[in-house]
Amino acid sequence: MRLVHLSDSHLGAAGFSRRVSPSGINQREEDICNSFIWAVDQIIELKPDLVIHSGDLFNSVRPTNRIINLAIRQLLRLTSIDIPVIIISGNHDTPKQRGVGSIFSFFEVFPGLRLVYQDRYEKIKIKNLAVHAVPHCLSATTFQAELEKIKIDKEAGFNVLTLHGVVSGIKEFSMGELSELEVPSSLFKKGFDYVALGHYHRYTQVEDRVFYAGSTERISMAELGQEKGFVEVDLSSGSKCGLSKKMKFHPVPTRPMVELPFIKADGKNQEQILEEIENLLRQNEIKDKIVRLKVAQIPTHVYNSLNFRKLSELKAKAFYFDLRFEKKEEKEKDFVAQTSIGKLTEEFNQYLKGCVIEDLKREKLQELGLKYLSERREEEE
Repeated sequence: MRLVHLSDSHLGAAGFSRRVSPSGINQREEDICNSFIWAVDQIIELKPDLVIHSGDLFNSVRPTNRIINLAIRQLLRLTSIDIPVIIISGNHDTPKQRGVGSIFSFFEVFPGLRLVYQDRYEKIKIKNLAVHAVPHCLSATTFQAELEKIKIDKEAGFNVLTLHGVVSGIKEFSMGELSELEVPSSLFKKGFDYVALGHYHRYTQVEDRVFYAGSTERISMAELGQEKGFVEVDLSSGSKCGLSKKMKFHPVPTRPMVELPFIKADGKNQEQILEEIENLLRQNEIKDKIVRLKVAQIPTHVYNSLNFRKLSELKAKAFYFDLRFEKKEEKEKDFVAQTSIGKLTEEFNQYLKGCVIEDLKREKLQELGLKYLSERREEEE
C-alpha cells in the first residue's frame, strides 16, 4: 500500500509582485498553480494507491472560476487513472460561517474524490486502508470533540490519520493565524501507521510516522530556504518500525527565493552603502528571483539621504526585491544633531543644485553654507 501525502497548495494565492504572466495572469498566482500541476504530473508517474491532501487546497473560501477549473482538471487527471483522492479542508478554505457554504460541495459529484469538510470526523475505507479524517472546524471545541471520536479500525490492514492544525506545545508549527487549531500529540500514540498533517509549510517529521508534508510552493518570505514538494509513503511492509526507509520526499520546482548577505551600514555614507548594494547585486544573479536583502544599523540621516530612484533601478531585474533597512538606535542628542543638521546639509546641497546663481561661485557658496551648518552643529553639541 503506497500513498502520497501533499498539503497546503494554496491555489489562488498571489502576493509579492503584481507582475502579469504572458497568459495574462498574476505571475505569482501562476507560479503556485504550476508547482501544483508539476506535483500532479509526478504523482501520475508514481501511480500510488491513494493521494491524501491535508488541507488548504485553496487559498480562500471563494476561489476564482479559473482556479476552481484548474483544481478540478488536475484532480480528475488522478481519479481518471484510478488513483482515489481524499481532501480535507484547512483553515484557509473553510468558511467562517456555515451559511456561506463550501467550495468542496461542488467536487462531491466527481467519482474518486472524497471531500471531508463538514465540521466532523469521517472514516473512509479504501481497500484494506482506513483513513481517519478531521477537517478544520469552526471552533476549537468542535474540533476537540471530533478528535475524541477517532478509534483505530482493527479490521483494516492500515490506519492513517489526517488533520490540519498545529501540534500542541510546539510554537514553531504555528503560522500565526487566529483560526489555527491545536492537535494534541497524544493522538499520535493510538497506533496509526501514518499521520498526514497540514498547516505548517515546511516538510517536517514531528514524531515517528507523523509528518507535515509542507506546502507545494513558498507563500511568504518566512519560507525562504525551504524545499517544497510532497511525500511518498510505503506502508506495505506491515512492520511497526520506523518509516524512514519507506518514505521519500519528492521536491517540486519553485521560483527561486534567496537572501543576500546583509550589509552593515554603520559608519558609511549614502554613496558607500549604494556602492556596496550595487556590488552585491553584481556578484549575485537576481534575475526573476524573489530576493531579500537587509541593510543593518543605518543612521536615520543616512537613510533619508539615500538615492531611492537608483535603488529602484538596481532592484528591477528581480521578480520581487524585499530591501529592508534596519535603523540604528541612536542616543537622543546624536539623533537631534544628525537628523536636523545632517538632513539640512543634504537639503542645502539639493537646494543649490536647483538655484540660478549669478556673479557668485557655486562652490564657494556651498563651502560657506556647509561651514555655517557645521558650526551650528558644534554649538548644539
